[in-house]
Amino acid sequence: MKIFLTGASGFVGSYLAQSLIAAGHEIVAHYRSPQALNPKAQNNLEVWSGDLNDVPSLAKRLQGIDCVIHCAAQMKLWNSKKALHETNVLMTKNIVKAAKQAGVAQFIYMSDASVAKDPSIPNLEVSESRALPSLHKFPYSHSKSLAEGYVLAAGDESIRTISLRPATIWGKGDLIDRILGKAANLNQFGWFNQGHYLFSTCNIYNLCEAVNKALLSKANRESFFISDGQALLFRQWMSRRLLAGHYKVPTLSIPRFLAWPLARFAENGWNYLPLRGEPPLIREMVHLMAHPFSVSITKAQEQLAYEPLYGMDEGMLEIEKNPI
Repeated sequence: MKIFLTGASGFVGSYLAQSLIAAGHEIVAHYRSPQALNPKAQNNLEVWSGDLNDVPSLAKRLQGIDCVIHCAAQMKLWNSKKALHETNVLMTKNIVKAAKQAGVAQFIYMSDASVAKDPSIPNLEVSESRALPSLHKFPYSHSKSLAEGYVLAAGDESIRTISLRPATIWGKGDLIDRILGKAANLNQFGWFNQGHYLFSTCNIYNLCEAVNKALLSKANRESFFISDGQALLFRQWMSRRLLAGHYKVPTLSIPRFLAWPLARFAENGWNYLPLRGEPPLIREMVHLMAHPFSVSITKAQEQLAYEPLYGMDEGMLEIEKNPI
């Protein structure tokens, strides 16, 4: 299969590119920094560095492509509402438009499980049948929800659209390696309610497995939660992940009921005072990490034949052997 992959220079996209190549697919990958690649080390991989918002140019490049896998996204959570909308929503619309013009048969969108996390009700074993909540207070999750809705609505007899909703993705090079582990070493990361609540996660290799299964599916206008299966206590998983990366495990914890007002206080300080950097706590991070959240993968198991292949022990061992 010939696949066009966006976000190939990111955490998810880089793993996915190698997984797809290993499965025998021919990949045309969009990289933000193609000059950083070693072309000699890439097999069945063509690099395209055009403008993803240039619909005519992109549609021309998508001629002959069987499937677009759209992973590129803006993930910054603080003071980035405009950038999130431009990248996660408007760019997604342009890529879908180009794909339809080019006659691409399948479009797989990399969404986020947080699109279904409702701050007003319990969020355990959430299934795809739940109506998506209003997420205007959370710009990142809101932008992913809007983009997913557009992708699914675009599905018709000419193009099949699928949205994958992975739970918190982990593996070498993940958010822990990029941000949270360093914060933990500086005593700037801690627990909410001691971290004693259920939380779904998704090993990067399990997500790659889900994508490979989705490529074989005839599903159209369907969304699927993807996770490692059984949810774990957040503290149990995060402690293992920090230790695997040789980071400090925090001891500090704040009650969940204080997290929201503290985050709002911090945001106000950074909004109205000449403070450097970013606030140590923001409301969207509280929404994403401070509450119980688990998802059901029954639909993915039944309709995609997806099964998580990598358990926590196996994934942690690989990180321990090859830390960043």
